[in-house]
Amino acid sequence: MRRTLARCSYGSVTTQELATEMHALRPCVHLLPNVYNHETLERSRSHLRLRGEPSRPPSHLDIIRIGYATGSRTHQRDFARASKAIADILSLYPNVRLVLFQEKDNKKPVLLIEEFPELAPVANQIEWRDMTTLSRLADEFARFDISIAPLESDNVFCNAKSEVKFLEASLAGAASIVARTGPFLRLVRDGETGLFADSIAEWREALITLIENPTKRVQLARNAYHDVLYHFGPVAQARRMKRAILSMESESTAALAGELHFAEARRNRPELPVIPESETLFYNDCFGDARVTVVITSYNYSDYLLDALTSVEQQTEELLDLIVVDDGSSDGSPDMIRLWMERKTERFNRLVLRRSCHNAGLGGARNIGMDAAETPYILHLDADNRLRPNACSTLAHAMEHDTAFSYPTIECFNENGPVIAEYDPDFPQPPGTPLFLSNLTYNPFALISGNQIDAMALVSKWAWAAVGGYYVSREAMGWEDFDLWCSFAEYGFAGKHVPEVLADYRHHAGAMTNTSTEVTERKTTIVNFVQERHPWIRLSVSNAKQRT
Repeated sequence: MRRTLARCSYGSVTTQELATEMHALRPCVHLLPNVYNHETLERSRSHLRLRGEPSRPPSHLDIIRIGYATGSRTHQRDFARASKAIADILSLYPNVRLVLFQEKDNKKPVLLIEEFPELAPVANQIEWRDMTTLSRLADEFARFDISIAPLESDNVFCNAKSEVKFLEASLAGAASIVARTGPFLRLVRDGETGLFADSIAEWREALITLIENPTKRVQLARNAYHDVLYHFGPVAQARRMKRAILSMESESTAALAGELHFAEARRNRPELPVIPESETLFYNDCFGDARVTVVITSYNYSDYLLDALTSVEQQTEELLDLIVVDDGSSDGSPDMIRLWMERKTERFNRLVLRRSCHNAGLGGARNIGMDAAETPYILHLDADNRLRPNACSTLAHAMEHDTAFSYPTIECFNENGPVIAEYDPDFPQPPGTPLFLSNLTYNPFALISGNQIDAMALVSKWAWAAVGGYYVSREAMGWEDFDLWCSFAEYGFAGKHVPEVLADYRHHAGAMTNTSTEVTERKTTIVNFVQERHPWIRLSVSNAKQRT
């Protein structure tokens, strides 16, 4: 293998440890980690949904499965790092099971259990599962509550192993406990996306933490899912491979590829999306695989909600998910939404009504909806606006594999009908014509001077997760969508304009734009907040201005 490598011009590996070794023989080495494909993601999430609502913590009395997905007998010494702790846990908790695998034909265990006599007294708590194909491995991970990856962390071979076990568990909603090897140390955020353990005492403590705190299990798994969704997905891998190919074409293209690579290496790791605490008021799942979820966020908008809900019901997209997030309304709208949903279970593939436990603001409410969505694309709709019937299907059709978001042209209306444009330097449209929003082709450089894109856009879930979601700030509430577009631009994610009127924006005195965003003191706070996050912005208009 070394001789072969020495005769090659380029190499690629899955971990930084292997890359370091390869650099000694071949300077041009590209790091292409193990990643998931679309089929794995779909199977992982579908099988997780079969267990119930993915983000709802189970009862502490339920069966809890600790899964060890080993595929060969080379892991005996790895498992020995945790075996005594696992045996103790099984004896302490009768509702806990250890899931191990066996060969399908002869039922011979992959893990030689006789080497671990401490497990003999709890053998009746071991579940044996048949080995499965790689394409169906996601089904097994979705059965786990806790996935373990014990490794000899002081072993050079183990330190070169990839993060794939954490990736597979995260996609399927299992919380992970992993060894302190290099790849895991770089990826796992201790206490946020997973737990570390090496000694028997650490394994015991970590297992007890996750067994006794089901809410913690769900939070770790959710955060881990968001953390790996982009970086270990097809879009990120395609971008890495594109840079690798550019580096082989010529010296000038290699320089460009290097600029992109080193700029990404200098970028701070994004924060995880902030998902405020919420409760589920209604949940129904027909278990189809829709491609679009409409998320409606609402706060005391009972006067307009039925218009918004009806516009979603009338979508030409046949298989459709709908999530409504109520941000602590006091006008009775949550009861109205629940009654409406109870009558519409045959129209929608998946219906979810969430209510924030504390008023979270616009960014928090949108993040609650994004977290609850189980489709590749999410279309945001404020409760006082409307979609036209072909909005979901047209915007989804416009998405390509690496498109972060697509947005339509939007027509403004009020109680008298379409809003007619007057002369306004901020909205350069001919006076006397209908007033439109979001009617410009996407170009990231246009964001320097201000926002040209409304929040009613179809967003890829991987893109939302990649940049840390919508910001959550009560004081700076109002420009969450502009901030998201700016973050996408910084990551080089593409947006796409669909030059067709697919949505309607309602002008009314009680709109949040008028009552909160376009108020002088608040507008100054918002502008300063977003400019601090994106210093390259040079706003052409920063003064408060009511929409009339």
